[in-house]
Amino acid sequence: MRRNVMKRIQRQAFSSLSLSMKRFPSELEDTVIDFCHADHATLASCGLVCRSWVPTSRYHLFSTVCLTQQNAPGLVDIVSSSPSVALSVREVELRFSDATLPRLVPVLMLLTRTGRLIALRLTMRDGVAREISSLYLPLAALPLVHLKWDFRSRFESLQQVIDTVCVCPQLQSLELGGSWLKRGDFAVLPRLPRTLHKLTLTCDLEYFLTWFLTLEEVIPAIDTLSLHHIVQREIPAIVTYLRRSGPTLKSLTVVFRDNGAPGRFAAEVDLTRNTSLREFALEGSAPGVLACLSTLLPQLHVCQVERITLTVRHGRYPEAKRIIDTYPWPTLDRVLGDPALCFLKRLRLVVVESLTRAEQRDVAAYILKQLPLTRGQGIVADTYYDLGHY
Repeated sequence: MRRNVMKRIQRQAFSSLSLSMKRFPSELEDTVIDFCHADHATLASCGLVCRSWVPTSRYHLFSTVCLTQQNAPGLVDIVSSSPSVALSVREVELRFSDATLPRLVPVLMLLTRTGRLIALRLTMRDGVAREISSLYLPLAALPLVHLKWDFRSRFESLQQVIDTVCVCPQLQSLELGGSWLKRGDFAVLPRLPRTLHKLTLTCDLEYFLTWFLTLEEVIPAIDTLSLHHIVQREIPAIVTYLRRSGPTLKSLTVVFRDNGAPGRFAAEVDLTRNTSLREFALEGSAPGVLACLSTLLPQLHVCQVERITLTVRHGRYPEAKRIIDTYPWPTLDRVLGDPALCFLKRLRLVVVESLTRAEQRDVAAYILKQLPLTRGQGIVADTYYDLGHY
């Protein structure tokens, strides 16, 4: 829709320009340049620009930058022409390999106000990363508050990644994924930033949490923890860490990958030690994740959790529909709708398709219709659907 409107504006403006030979109104120039900035010939013929486009008045377009070997020279040219562009960058997605990293590091150092860095080490041809120490200097110089290592990255050891974290003195949030070929104790005990309080793990949870607990007195106080792709064998390490975190933890997200993990987690975990826990989110397939929530609600009551987000993965095949249709919703409704759970201020239900993660709001509305007591408490987050239609 917007594209069609912009094309009509372009045609009318270009036609008017050819008749009057006047420039565009100033309030339209930026919009048209944004729309067809790659078509330099057209812009030049309309009197808007006669060189490669540098948006000297549109710095917000550079707040997020994807930095690769292919586009690095172009970004350097833009920064050379308009130095203020470099000061506008707040988030960088760095896609590198062992061969290209030395050429990308100088460009990264130009972006001196980068606060968020998403690093993806390309592995299609390079295999395992052998040396990433050239990143230490730029990371130490940047005011990074968020660092993410993409889960597709591969490294020789976990210590390679931890060393990059330790040089970021202002780091507050770490999202860590990847695979490490070498395990074991580090030669020197690392000192993670004391400012680190938010941790997201997307794979290899058991190994990382076990190592994390060895830090003992120097372990950062994590108040927001997100654990993804949980399988059954990782449950003991998660339970041990949650017991160790105690009252420090304020927000917990657990995303289960296999169907047996929710039941084991509910049977082994004791969240009553996490007395400061106020937000709890869990995701998995029905019916396991629903039973997990029912089991954990008494513990969440002790913690006085205020907000719960339940994400149910639901397939479009007949078996998934049968599970939703036949699940004993009244049992869950009695637990969620219990007036004793007065601490709970908000319950949000999300249903996503298992493979595409497309949100299935009609299924969510159907489930909510089966929970009249819960809805009566006034804690259910708004849905886009009229429940009376389902």
